[in-house]
Amino acid sequence: MSQMGSPLHLVKRFVTSLLIFRVDERTEFELLALLSDEEKVLYLSQPRIDRIHSVRNAKFIIGASPESYKPEHVVAAALHDVGKAKADLGVAGRVFATILQSLISEKRIKTWGAKEGLKKQIYWYCLHNERGAELLEEAGSASVAVAWARYHHDREDHENIPAGVIALLRKADRI
Repeated sequence: MSQMGSPLHLVKRFVTSLLIFRVDERTEFELLALLSDEEKVLYLSQPRIDRIHSVRNAKFIIGASPESYKPEHVVAAALHDVGKAKADLGVAGRVFATILQSLISEKRIKTWGAKEGLKKQIYWYCLHNERGAELLEEAGSASVAVAWARYHHDREDHENIPAGVIALLRKADRI
């Protein structure tokens, strides 16, 4: 289990979740056109704050190279946090889970998978990268989308994703 991201990234996501209430409908339409039916179900299962993040990431990838972006990179950027949906936590719950993750061992949080209630929700939130990768794999998503969901909090690069693509996806996630 990797950490949730840099403090700056977390603050940006927090502020965005409080201040931005609607997705960019034009970009969302473009994104939905790229998603398979199974990926659309995953996208739509996300709470509003994660759909907004998904669309912002997709918009960055499309805008970074409008003539040459690859659809699988847009999908990877948009759906990398899809594993958070099962946690069903609001903003306060996410803040609490993030703080707990920095204070409690990974081993202990993993035991919460057998619990119910808030502990189970925190388990799903803290392990969203693993769950998201599984969901994308089950949906038949491109390997880059599965790998990015699994490794997007890791500090090192992975041979599963070319370095240039990782750099682009990281920039998208930081917006």
